[in-house]
Amino acid sequence: MVSVKIFIAGDLHIPSRAAMLHPDFESVLLQQEWDYIVLTGDLTTPSVLHRFEKLARSPKKLIVARGNMDQMTLPLKPTFEIGSLRLGAFHGTDVNPRGDILQLKNVAKEMGVRILFTGHSHKTSIHFDDEHIILNPGTSTGASGGTSWSVDTALITMEISLDKYVILINWLKINKNGKLEIERLTINL
Repeated sequence: MVSVKIFIAGDLHIPSRAAMLHPDFESVLLQQEWDYIVLTGDLTTPSVLHRFEKLARSPKKLIVARGNMDQMTLPLKPTFEIGSLRLGAFHGTDVNPRGDILQLKNVAKEMGVRILFTGHSHKTSIHFDDEHIILNPGTSTGASGGTSWSVDTALITMEISLDKYVILINWLKINKNGKLEIERLTINL
């Protein structure tokens, strides 16, 4: 089976609100070589971007959307393709209320993507229907949100089978006791 593995993190806010990725997530990031790394924005400084550039297989394998707190020039809505599947990233700035699925589905339509990675809410969201898959990893550092102190310290990993078009999604989160939990979801395209 030919598959593509993707690491998805967002709302990092390093160093303004957090020092680094949660240590459990750092281990996940470093334990294998990812085909793609997707960052949904709010890295905040170039040093954070440079660190992920060193971990990406190539510059084209690092997909980064500009967040409202980013202090560097990044694309607002980058897209990429895996086989015949079109994917994109969008931080979620100007979506009000934050994380609104109907507005994000409209962004996905506008971008022409089947899968949209998003952020800004600091809350994990996994939505899928016949048209789109919308994935928000939450905050991968545990950074507080701009409108809420309640956050999901989480990230998402994804594996796309290119021969069967099956998507395996792993939602990794830190529970209230500080322990890593993993939930899995399989989506057939």
